[in-house]
Amino acid sequence: MRTFLMRCRGWKLVLLGLIAGLMFTNPLAAQTTAQTKTFVVIGTATVRGGNVSAARQKAITDGLVTAVALMTEALLQTDAVVENFTRLNELLFDHTNTYIQDYKVLTEASTGKNYRVMVQATVSGDSISKQLRTANILKSNKPLPRVLLLIAEQDLAHSSPGFWWGQQGQGFKSLAATAMADQLQKAGFTVIQTGTMHNRPTLNWNAYDQPNLTDQQAAELGLRLQADVVVLGKAIATASTNVMEAEMKSFNGTVSGRVIRVDSAEPLLSFTRMAVAVNEDDITGGRQALGDAGTLAGRALADELIAVWQKQAGRPAVVQMLIRGTSHLADYVKFRKKLNTISGVQGIRVKEIQPNEATLLVEYKGKAKDLAAALMLQNFETFGINIFEVTRDTVKIELIPG
Repeated sequence: MRTFLMRCRGWKLVLLGLIAGLMFTNPLAAQTTAQTKTFVVIGTATVRGGNVSAARQKAITDGLVTAVALMTEALLQTDAVVENFTRLNELLFDHTNTYIQDYKVLTEASTGKNYRVMVQATVSGDSISKQLRTANILKSNKPLPRVLLLIAEQDLAHSSPGFWWGQQGQGFKSLAATAMADQLQKAGFTVIQTGTMHNRPTLNWNAYDQPNLTDQQAAELGLRLQADVVVLGKAIATASTNVMEAEMKSFNGTVSGRVIRVDSAEPLLSFTRMAVAVNEDDITGGRQALGDAGTLAGRALADELIAVWQKQAGRPAVVQMLIRGTSHLADYVKFRKKLNTISGVQGIRVKEIQPNEATLLVEYKGKAKDLAAALMLQNFETFGINIFEVTRDTVKIELIPG
């Protein structure tokens, strides 16, 4: 990506844009990283024939191209940029006004024949991602993740939020989550249907009987329901103070949350979307606002999640490894060293240590069953191993003294 950005502008200018962009990003941009971002960049132009005004305008245009380039870098991998550079130039960099929401010149200076401006520009990542998708440039390098929606929702008819995963929530259907699911499915995601989930007797639903789950709880539930990512959030409807004539009132719907990767409980991105509805009836107006906010959130989430998932393609999975028999310390140390030499293992972290038992988090490029098979091929010489359970992301092992 650096090569691409250097073509747009010198590395010093890009570095300044990246640093300053982080410093000046507004709160909304921080929550919706692929949707709207504000960058501070420097544009340069040559003064020709003493025409300072023309040079100033060219310098501003130059800075706006850099801002659009930085947003494009946030959406695409380097290979995709290199492969499609000519088309990106035509689609994006020749039409920056389409993607710049607003900008202002912070300061400017002239040195010899060079005229430079520092520009603060707000770029619409939503518009860019839609253009890239239409041109078939923004696409996933691997199948899109299976999504589980955990949206607790409160409308104006209820004093507390409802949620489908609770003991009292069987049959509950969130208006915002329904609208989000529709948008995600249109974008190609598989959204896990939750209507019959309570029929699964193997799940202890009491453990999840609360509207505000932790990231770890959400990831565990998502893993059990065969999701790749979980959208954990809340939707709420509120009455606005705005009225029209004597009967029409306005209502606000807000949907906010974060996306969590189930194999590591790692937050991938966060989002907030709001919508306003007008109606004579409080309940109807509030529900309409919730549905509209869900639609906006679903559209934004689809674009952001595709971009994030594409960037994470090829990342190692996290395999949880439970090891029993660690009281034989020499065997355990030798096992750790051998594990670290297996092809595909990129990192090992200790999650928990108990008497005669340890739990490791192994970053591995492959599936848990592949890691288990690789371990079976190892010669530990002074001891053996018994792999007594393998699941999608877990390997359980017992060290057997020789």
